[in-house]
Amino acid sequence: MTVYPALLCKLRRTHLRARAADVERCDLAVVQLWAISAGASVWLIDLEPYEHARVVGVVKRLRVDPAGGYIEATVDDGTGEAAARWPIWRSAPVLATVPGTAVALDGVAEVGDDGRLTLQEPELQTIPGPTSG
Repeated sequence: MTVYPALLCKLRRTHLRARAADVERCDLAVVQLWAISAGASVWLIDLEPYEHARVVGVVKRLRVDPAGGYIEATVDDGTGEAAARWPIWRSAPVLATVPGTAVALDGVAEVGDDGRLTLQEPELQTIPGPTSG
């Protein structure tokens, strides 16, 4: 059987991209279902300002702003992202979280200075992640 390199290369490009996209889409669906099963009252894409909500997601970024006096965590649940802020002076369990940690946040979302929805001083609970079984 003769295999043509150009055809093989094209086949790899088209089929591997489709499979990678399917896997990524499947991973997002798993995270979304995990968020609801872990007790989220709303997905982040549906989060409304000035309403109490429990959101569940995975910490993507953790930022300490000494000039502003706060710690900010960006959380993703597969539908969107939101930020959560705590003052530095307060003893916060957020200091024990690292990117990749699964968390449940319970609080009220406000529109932040940058236009993003931000949970101000939400209660934080570390929970098992979507892939930890």
